[in-house]
Formats: sequence, structure tokens, C-alpha cells
Amino acid sequence: MTNSLGGQRAQPAPGTGGSAGAQRDRVRMPPVRLAPREELAAAARVVPLLRAARELRAWAAEHPEVPPSQVLDGSAALVAAEALELTPDELDAAWQVAAAVSEQVAGDGDGDGDGEPRPAAEPLATASAEDVLREWDAALAALLAAEELDGLATALYTVGAPVRIDALFEAYSAAAGGGQLTEAGASQPARRTPDADEAAALSHALETLADLGVVELGTEETAGSLTVVLSPLGVWGVHRRLLAQGWHVPVLGAVEADSAVGLLTTLASCDAEDGESKINDWLAGRSAAQAATDLIAAAAAGTPGLRGAAFAVLDRVGQAATEQVRAAIGEPLLRAHAAVWLHEHGEQAELGPAERAWLLVDLGAGLLEEADPRDVVAELLPEVAPDAQAEIVAGLWQVRHPGVIDLLTTLSEYHPDPGVARAARKAAFKARSPGVGGGPRRS
Repeated sequence: MTNSLGGQRAQPAPGTGGSAGAQRDRVRMPPVRLAPREELAAAARVVPLLRAARELRAWAAEHPEVPPSQVLDGSAALVAAEALELTPDELDAAWQVAAAVSEQVAGDGDGDGDGEPRPAAEPLATASAEDVLREWDAALAALLAAEELDGLATALYTVGAPVRIDALFEAYSAAAGGGQLTEAGASQPARRTPDADEAAALSHALETLADLGVVELGTEETAGSLTVVLSPLGVWGVHRRLLAQGWHVPVLGAVEADSAVGLLTTLASCDAEDGESKINDWLAGRSAAQAATDLIAAAAAGTPGLRGAAFAVLDRVGQAATEQVRAAIGEPLLRAHAAVWLHEHGEQAELGPAERAWLLVDLGAGLLEEADPRDVVAELLPEVAPDAQAEIVAGLWQVRHPGVIDLLTTLSEYHPDPGVARAARKAAFKARSPGVGGGPRRS
């Protein structure tokens, strides 16, 4: 497997499971059922905290004296809270969300040209489902980070059922591997009652999560205890975060098993032997042309991981897929994959340095969907000397790809060579700055 920037794809073939390290045993989350995107977007459109954050961004845009920081305090906080009729806690949460969304808007190149992001102009009621969900997802990331609620959200995801409020302290220990969190009716030993400060902090955290539509609060019918459960929107958001962190997070009923997307999704959890069997069975059920058409359609609509997997399966189709792959050159998200595939199959196809860099990021983002970060680092540029790796990595900040910051952060944290790690840290810092890069953006 050679350098992706030199023409070879770094994505392991579906069913191979990637490197030996990626095959090691990892805790697996229970399968979940994700709601349709339009339903998720409809739920996000009426989230109180998202609406408050938009109103706060509009207010801040009219008050340039307010610093664009993660904290709004002093007289500015009092004026904003009064103007928007928010409590201090609501204002703090809305400001965290507003700052996160502003950073996202700036990173997407939706600023006014002077480096400052504009307030969201498209109303939530009419914004596209993708835009609304992207905004909500940025809000979730900011909220979980600010309130240190990742462990709680993960534990609720793991349970997948209503949990009694008085059992939530066990969620933290369960998420860290120190205990078990079960459904609302289960009795648990060694449960302790929180003191007043802990109870107040927990109540505040749950109210904030509810305001963002992450959890739903209810009452257990048998005992009358208050309960909490992830909402469908919360399940979707936590699922995305766990997937990005390398967890195996299977989805129920997401796609038809016989479709190309169904095949590619299934392959992610297969070992080498089962994967090859499933690919062969799937290819046997359709013509080469139909298989190629379906795989390219799945790649065009899928995640980076699905794109890499689709082109790996297209290798099995071989020369019979050439016509369909060449047609994919016209799709920005597929151009680099298609050009490399054509080159590997003896066909002429041009691929410039910028597209090669984008392909490297896309392949890395795909690996991060399933593999351990350390294995991603080992797989990405295995035959390139550290000095050359550092030079390549240093320029990745210019790549307009939604996975570039996560990939650079992974390289900075896990690359064994200090020079490459340092180059990744500097590139990640540049990538977070407004108005950088160019090329395909959506995943």
C-alpha cells in the first residue's frame, strides 16, 4: 500500500478489516434505529436553544462592542439577557452554541469577506435539512464539551431506554467502565443519593440537554420516578460522535440489505472472509454495469468511508466498470477516487496536487469512521519518510474537506514522529481559521 498522494488508494478493501491493529477487540455499541433526516431536521427546527442562539447571534451582530469569545459576562450579559428574555443559564448555553455555530459558518466560507461570520440569515423554518442538522450538530458538540457531558450522553446511548434520574450518577461510572447503567426499572446496588450541589448541577445539565432537544424527560409509569432518554435527534447526534471517535455503532433498518449502501455498510463490521463472501454474492446478483452504477451512486451520496469502500469493491468489478467510473470524474466528491481508479486500471486520468491532497484527507476521514486512530496514522502514509510526511501534512490545512481538522488532530495526537505531529498541530490551527482552502466541502 503506497502513498495516497502518489496514486494508490490507502483505503483497505471492504471485508479486510484494515490493519491488524484495527482488528483488535473493541467495545461495541448496541444497534440503534436512526430517524429519517427530514424528521430529524424538523425536530431541530423547533429546538429552543438553537433558536435562542440564533437570536443571540443577531443581537451580537448589532453590538460590535461585544467580544466574540466563549464567555459573555458583565454588563453585556445583563443587557443581552434582558433583551432576549433569557435566564443567566439559558444565556450561557445560547452563547456557547452561538459561538460554535459562528465558527462553523466561518469555516464553511460563509463570512462577509473580512473574517467575521455573518448571523444565520436563512430562517430555521425554511433552511435545508442538511444546513439545520449541521448547525444543530455544531451546537451539540459545543454543549457536550462545555458541560463535560460526553460520558452521560454515551451512557444514555448505550442503554437505549429511559433511565431514572436518580440512577444517572451510575451513568458516569458506566461510561468509564466502572459500573452498569440499566433501564429504568432495574434495581442497582450501591446507589447513592446526590448531595444538593450535585443534584442541582445534574438538573441544570439535563435541562440544557432538553433545551437542545438531546434528551426527553418523562415519568416511569410503575414507580412514578422521573426518567431521561435520548431523543431521536440525540441518538443521531451521539451516533455521529461515536462513529467519528472510532466506535462500532451499527444501525438498524437504515438501508435495504441488498442495496449497494447496504452492502458497504455491512462490510464495515465484517472480517476478511465474510466480507469477501458478501461481495461475491452481491456481485453475482447483478450485471457488472449495474453493480458499477449502484456503487458509484452509493459513493456519491455516502460518507468518506463509503466512498473508499465503494471504489474498493469496484476493483472487483474490474475493467467492466470503466465507463461508469470515467463518468464519475464529473462529480467533485468522486473525481479524485475515480481518477486514481482509472490510473490503476490502465486508463488515462489527470489528478492535480490539490485533488491528491483532498483524496488523502477523504481516505483518512474514511478510515477514522471505523479504525482506531493509531491504526489510521499507520495506514495513511506507510511508505513515506517522516520528513516527506511532515511536508505533506503541513499543507493539508488548505484542503476544504469537513474531515480535515479531525484528521489533522488525530495525526497531531497519535503520530509517533514529533516532526509530523508538530506539522499536524500547526496545520490544524490554520484549518480552524476562517476563509481557508478550496475544493469539495460536503461529506
